[in-house]
Amino acid sequence: MNEYIFYTTEGQTLAPNVDFDIENCQVLGFAKGDNAQQAEDNLLSAYPWVTEAGFSRDYIISCQVVTRI
Repeated sequence: MNEYIFYTTEGQTLAPNVDFDIENCQVLGFAKGDNAQQAEDNLLSAYPWVTEAGFSRDYIISCQVVTRI
């Protein structure tokens, strides 16, 4: 089973100085699955707040987490 990190460019982040516009990504979470689609399904099942907050599956980006020993 592989682990994936999920993030999105949706939403906003505010800087302490509100005169600055910040463009960045937001991490939604980590999940495991046999592939990215299964892991995304697991993520949304475990963290229903992602869709409740209005984040769209169309904009969720995944990347497999690879660790080396």
